[in-house]
Amino acid sequence: MPDSVEPRPMVLRTFRIRTSNHVGVLARVLAILAEHGASVGDLRTVFMGPLSRVRDIEVGFAEAAEIAAAARAIDATGEAHVLEIRDDVLDLHVGGKLVIRSRQPIASEADLRRVYTPGVGEVARRIAEEPGLADHYTMRASTVAIVSDGTAILGLGNLGPLAALPVLEGKAAILADLVEVNCVPLAAPAVQPGELVRAVATLSHGFGLVLLEDIAAPRCFEVEAGLRAAGVPVFHDDQHGTAAVVLAAVIGAAGLGGLDLARCRVGCIGLGAAGSAIARALMDYLGRPVFGADLDAGALERFRSAGGEPSDLAAIMATCDLVVATTGRPGLIAPEMVRPGQVILALSNPVPEIERDAAMAAGAALATDGRATNNMLAFPGLCRGGLDSGIRRFEPAVFRAAAEAIVASAPPGQLLPAPLDRAVHRRVARAVALAAAREGLATRELPPDYMLEGR
Repeated sequence: MPDSVEPRPMVLRTFRIRTSNHVGVLARVLAILAEHGASVGDLRTVFMGPLSRVRDIEVGFAEAAEIAAAARAIDATGEAHVLEIRDDVLDLHVGGKLVIRSRQPIASEADLRRVYTPGVGEVARRIAEEPGLADHYTMRASTVAIVSDGTAILGLGNLGPLAALPVLEGKAAILADLVEVNCVPLAAPAVQPGELVRAVATLSHGFGLVLLEDIAAPRCFEVEAGLRAAGVPVFHDDQHGTAAVVLAAVIGAAGLGGLDLARCRVGCIGLGAAGSAIARALMDYLGRPVFGADLDAGALERFRSAGGEPSDLAAIMATCDLVVATTGRPGLIAPEMVRPGQVILALSNPVPEIERDAAMAAGAALATDGRATNNMLAFPGLCRGGLDSGIRRFEPAVFRAAAEAIVASAPPGQLLPAPLDRAVHRRVARAVALAAAREGLATRELPPDYMLEGR
């Protein structure tokens, strides 16, 4: 089993297709898309006539080469025709996804004097005398720096800082929309970790916290540790956000699958940035070691140092009751390796280590894949709650609180809640802020109504 890596992301397209009004034509179109490895998303009817219908079908392909082949196969049916293939993703990104606007109108000289000089001088003087007032008089208390060097962009690898910008903008857009957090993307070249730490620490006074994104292992560990040592509130979403959501999924899966987490054996296959953080979160929650497998000696040594029990793929599958796989290797877990009653979280996207249906057919009590464990369930609340509490540093208790809030938000019978449910993010934010206060990590007093559900 190789070291943990992310697979390539899907290529998204929108097919506009005209179909004849005969029974089964649409089903045949969808079957053709599936035969070409496509995952179908939204389907919208844009025209209805007596003889035909026109629909927009959002499709994700694992391989770009399959797009044209699928279109040819659809046309070859004789009852369906591809009118257009659009790349709505590229269109959406034209000009970027973020803007910065003034909260105050500047329509007169009086407005200018209040917003800028000379009025702003009084604010600057007060902050110089009492630095804590910066949280009150500036955007610092609601602003996050999202930092990447572009060395581990999604499943594409080391593409550099400019290619990281659309990812950082996307994360910033999510934070702004879901939890009203301001974000500034900071894209840096792949300098030595110590240089990146010094640069971010130097700029950190303008931000309430720092979110690391798409930084390759083991660089990400060094950068995070360096910023923590410099007193910067920081977390790495690929590690800690993912770990919080997977911990929530493990808790939920154990309940749905009838496992007693206090007694079951837990194994982690793949110990890269995400896998190692998941293992640490599980060990913190369980209060005992978990088993881990990876072919990378450095990853195994870091896992051992964190208190884990090194193992291998075969032993984990043969002995563990709950298995978490984050290797990025499709089909790594063969159906015959599954033991009856196992709970298996095969989390690599877009193709997991074992398909859910295959795992269930082989006897798993419960199985899921990475599509259901979106770290978007964690990072908005972690940022909002961290800012609200003025968190000094992120500790395991904070991530555990986020995970427990996610579990508590899941509808009955479901593993996890919907990531676009704003109520979920408010609950996670409250849990994070209260955990920070409880653990002595907060620097701001929370308002009395902070626990109110409608906040």
